[in-house]
Amino acid sequence: MNYSRRPQREDRESAYGGIMKYVSLLMVVLYFGFGLYVLFSSERQIPFPREYKYMLGGLLLFYGLIRFVRAYQQYFKKTRRNEQD
Repeated sequence: MNYSRRPQREDRESAYGGIMKYVSLLMVVLYFGFGLYVLFSSERQIPFPREYKYMLGGLLLFYGLIRFVRAYQQYFKKTRRNEQD
């Protein structure tokens, strides 16, 4: 009789990792979408000066790119350690 709880914990962690993979991709899409919206919105939609809209939109796009790279490295890229298993 093996009363070890390790397999249950690993199953729970893998399910959590799967959910977080999709949540992180959703956040990437939201940052990119909002950045594009800010960049291409009219003066009536977002009443900021054009320079501020370019800065805010650019920052949102840049942060979306950073989030994508981090999500890719964490959830999609196979490491050498995983390839040996």
